[in-house]
Amino acid sequence: MLPWGALDLDIKNHDSHYTLRESLGNVLEEKISSVNQGTSEKDFNILALSGGGSGGAYGVGLLNGWKERGTIPEFDVVTAISTGSIMASFAFLGGDKIDELTPIFRNLASEHLYKSSWLSVFSDATISDPTPLKELLKAGIDEAFLAEIAAEHKKGRRLYIGSTNLDTGQLVIWDMGAIASSNHKDKVQRYRDIIYASSAVPVIFPPQFFDIEVNGQHYSQMHVDGGVYTNIFVIGLFIDWVHELQVTLDDGKQMNTNLYMIANRKYRERHNYDPVPLNVHTVLNSFITVEMDLLFDRSVSRIYQSAQEKRVNFHLATIPQESSHIKSMMEFVPSEMRAVYDLAYDDALDGYNWQTEINWNEYDLRSTTNAEQVPATETND
Repeated sequence: MLPWGALDLDIKNHDSHYTLRESLGNVLEEKISSVNQGTSEKDFNILALSGGGSGGAYGVGLLNGWKERGTIPEFDVVTAISTGSIMASFAFLGGDKIDELTPIFRNLASEHLYKSSWLSVFSDATISDPTPLKELLKAGIDEAFLAEIAAEHKKGRRLYIGSTNLDTGQLVIWDMGAIASSNHKDKVQRYRDIIYASSAVPVIFPPQFFDIEVNGQHYSQMHVDGGVYTNIFVIGLFIDWVHELQVTLDDGKQMNTNLYMIANRKYRERHNYDPVPLNVHTVLNSFITVEMDLLFDRSVSRIYQSAQEKRVNFHLATIPQESSHIKSMMEFVPSEMRAVYDLAYDDALDGYNWQTEINWNEYDLRSTTNAEQVPATETND
């Protein structure tokens, strides 16, 4: 059972109001029809935004530089996880809305998102109070903002955000445009709660609960950071839509599908030997960094393979390996974020050099540190 606004990913199910078949399938049908009739652009553009905490400044810098260069397309589909979910609505609306992300990600500090709260460990299984983040979402997302999202949804564009349902261990995809377009009286709060849930790193932030009703009984589902399940996602890429929709392009017609994946992190991160201080925050951050790196690698590899099979034009942007601006994904330091923002902005303004192929070498030895530079493991007695 899914809470309202969450997509039923079973494309064979026609009973649910929010289904992947109805949401994305209808968009593809309309796009193919319009291309056949010669009334639409021939490109279908997808933007996928990853998690990455404070690394989100890189993605925002890239989007702004891309916009200023004048080559950023209008995206037919935008998907987002974690810190990407905070950026997603603005990237989806495009234009001057992207500019509104700049002061947020250039000036954001940890105290703007959370406060330390060790008492919460005993009540909410968390070490932080997320009130500042929830206040930011409240200030930035209102009825007028949702009206803009709904208008783009009506045009056939789609915005999807992912969270992880800890009670089922599954990724939940939310159709944000459908929520914005709905008549639900609590849709604004639902929109805010989803973005918070997608960003709520377990233990650091308390989970978000969504109510569902089953046979007249009310239950709550526990949702946390979508990055727990996958650090980036592209919805519908693994489905044979030609078979499912029974529609094809006419002879001589062509529709290019372009996938742009912006990773607010490094890919297969490697760095010099740097001992981790023995305290909760640093150990937890190091654990999250390593696990997210492995999860991101797996996610990108699966997406790339499917893109190759479906003849989708693959583009990947990541924080360069040589960059040392962001010290910790979970610490938001304005000076660090400005530096990585400027790096991405300048690269995009000059014409971003997208990665279009994936090296299948699991260990990617070209990016590792020379063995003689790594001292023997040290222990603290």
